[in-house]
Amino acid sequence: MSINSKNVFWPILAIILLTASCRKEAENVKNKVTSLNYLGEVTLSHGDLLLSNRGALNKVVGQDSLLVYDQNSRQLVLIDLKKKIPIHTIRVTLDGPDFFDLPFRDAEIRNDSLYLLSKNFFSVYSLDGKALIRFGNDDLGIQKLSSYTNDFQLLGNSTALFSKVPIDVVAPNFLSSEKPKLFFTLDLLTGTVSEIPAFSPKESLIDDKTNGYYNDYAFHSMVINHDSIMYSFPFMSKTLVYDMGTKEQTEIEAPFKFAENLRAPISAAEKNGGKWAEYVYSSSKFSAIERDSKTGYFVRVALQAEKLVNGENKDHRYLMLLNEKLEVIEEVEIKDPIFINTIMVSNGIIYLRKGDQPIEDAYSFVAYEIVK
Repeated sequence: MSINSKNVFWPILAIILLTASCRKEAENVKNKVTSLNYLGEVTLSHGDLLLSNRGALNKVVGQDSLLVYDQNSRQLVLIDLKKKIPIHTIRVTLDGPDFFDLPFRDAEIRNDSLYLLSKNFFSVYSLDGKALIRFGNDDLGIQKLSSYTNDFQLLGNSTALFSKVPIDVVAPNFLSSEKPKLFFTLDLLTGTVSEIPAFSPKESLIDDKTNGYYNDYAFHSMVINHDSIMYSFPFMSKTLVYDMGTKEQTEIEAPFKFAENLRAPISAAEKNGGKWAEYVYSSSKFSAIERDSKTGYFVRVALQAEKLVNGENKDHRYLMLLNEKLEVIEEVEIKDPIFINTIMVSNGIIYLRKGDQPIEDAYSFVAYEIVK
């Protein structure tokens, strides 16, 4: 081999080896397995506080913190999920200029302020409980006989996005004059409300109630991913996505393997005839979708009811992990009894509130880690 040939050969060989290495690395990333790692029971201590072990609200707020409302002591308690101890409390007063309105529906902490959605108000408080700004349902365009707010997300520092539950889903004989929109934004600086043209899917039956209805199983919940609102309903596994940029609405199938993915509706006559309890335990129910900001992945839980031969009811619960495209990565059965309406995800850890709460001075959860 000549000197000139050697000068050409070695750079080419290096490029070939580098290309092969990059391909191998890309293949490894592509085939990298994401899974759910069961961590067992996790307890969050009450510390020196005298709290009930059945606190309400249970919202992940700020960075890796849990906000709980204790009804007995009337305190909002902030718990560090890493240290697993209380780090701050806010006294809840029901009268005076800094009053709190019950029950609480949703909350967030940002920039040393508490944003709180309740039955009649959306309020912003300082972390020592001083009311900074308050919007009533009339300010939000919420009428008792037409709709009410369910949850919210903060978009930047001065805009809040709200879910709006239409009365059509719970009143079998009521039909809005125009198709109800499910979301609206509130400019916190000007008080301006703007509706978003995202709607209930055909499966919700609010356009055709001759086939029955779902009552509170049709109360949607939402999560934000980039410029999209992802929202879902307890009566079905399908997820709807509304792109706030393109204003397009799409539907994504993410079926569970072991649950009925579309619950049959109930008629108004059956519900009024006292068959609601039987209906509740007759099929499936789905939790809200929650997003983990660390991994960008989503989780959801399904409950499937089973009628045993002795007439008793047995519940099976399943945890699903989904990627950013809402494609199913993994589904596992949850052996522990948990509340499917209390799912929290923070820093790659999924917390599922236990149904029995066996420890007197702590909140008990079952935890899974998202291994990516």
